[in-house]
Amino acid sequence: MYYNTIMDDRKRQIDELERKKRDNTALLDGLLLRLGEELFHRIPDSAKQDGSPSEELNTYLRLQNDIAGSESAIEVIEKQIQELKELEEKIAARERDDKTCSKDLAGIYVNLGGLLLDSPPPQNSEDFCASYRSQAEALLTKVQSLEDRLSGLEQKEGGNVFTWIGNSAQSLVLRSFLTKAMENLTSLRRNVGERYSREIEKSGGEPTPEIEALFEEYERKRAESKSVSQELAALREERLIVTSGFSSDGSPAKQIQFLKKHITEVQGELKTLYRLAGAEAAGITVGADGDVTDVVSERRQFIESLLKSEDQETLDNAVRISRSIQNDEKSIARLRASLSIHEEQAKIEKFRRMIQDKRDKIAQAEKNIADYEEGIADCENYIGKLRELL
Repeated sequence: MYYNTIMDDRKRQIDELERKKRDNTALLDGLLLRLGEELFHRIPDSAKQDGSPSEELNTYLRLQNDIAGSESAIEVIEKQIQELKELEEKIAARERDDKTCSKDLAGIYVNLGGLLLDSPPPQNSEDFCASYRSQAEALLTKVQSLEDRLSGLEQKEGGNVFTWIGNSAQSLVLRSFLTKAMENLTSLRRNVGERYSREIEKSGGEPTPEIEALFEEYERKRAESKSVSQELAALREERLIVTSGFSSDGSPAKQIQFLKKHITEVQGELKTLYRLAGAEAAGITVGADGDVTDVVSERRQFIESLLKSEDQETLDNAVRISRSIQNDEKSIARLRASLSIHEEQAKIEKFRRMIQDKRDKIAQAEKNIADYEEGIADCENYIGKLRELL
């Protein structure tokens, strides 16, 4: 119990010192990083341009150029993405216009076909329309018949629920047939109108004023459709040029993600460089494991040339925090050694108790053996007496 109390107390002290060390290490890292960054910002432009034997400066310039190049690449890709987005919007708008023009042209053909298939047909179109009139009349008759049947069903009233269900089902079927017949009639009119317009263009015939008006409307719409199609083709070609500018390494979003990740990694290297420069300025260095020790840097002269008098307070604080971390490390090491000693002593006491327990068990076992032997002797004496009676 005594050792357990001591060990618990040592563990609490170690935890407190570890927490203090972590806080001081984070504080020191931030202080050194800010100091190092400020020092590099003080480097004259002439030194950056003329080059320097300093390894730190060369590394700093390389990392800064790497970040600037990656940021420029991101800007180029983002500009391409924006251009592509604008092109997509323009293409979508022109595709809608093209679809509208096609729909309007089809509507003109339908109107022209309907005019040609009317009874009687326009002048000079009798021969052309003759082969299509029977189809048109059959479809018109079918449409009229279906409309009459639907009208008759809708006018029926009364009847039981089964009659109502039957009429509803029949009405649904008739509507489907009617829709199909009207689609076929529209398709026939469109085909007739389209073929007749080609026939007039080839023969150079003189259409009637009614048909001429439709032709004029058709020419206007066709010119508009042609203009839209040409603009659409140009936009698609421009889109192809923009997309070809993207790297084959992946989508633009993935490229930007990769470049941003690379920038983050380079910024991490810069922070390490700043931190080391700040440590050298303060006459300390930070190892890979986070330990802080005093050093004499070979490149101290370069760092000292960048220091100013107002940096002294920062340097003093860095040294003070560094020493506090070292003292905490030493205290932690002593406490851990003391804790290990108490742990080993606790083990020794445990082993001694186990030994004593075993000895007590052995003594009890020996006593039991003696009792058993005495019992055997008594049994043998009794057997002897019984034999004498025999």
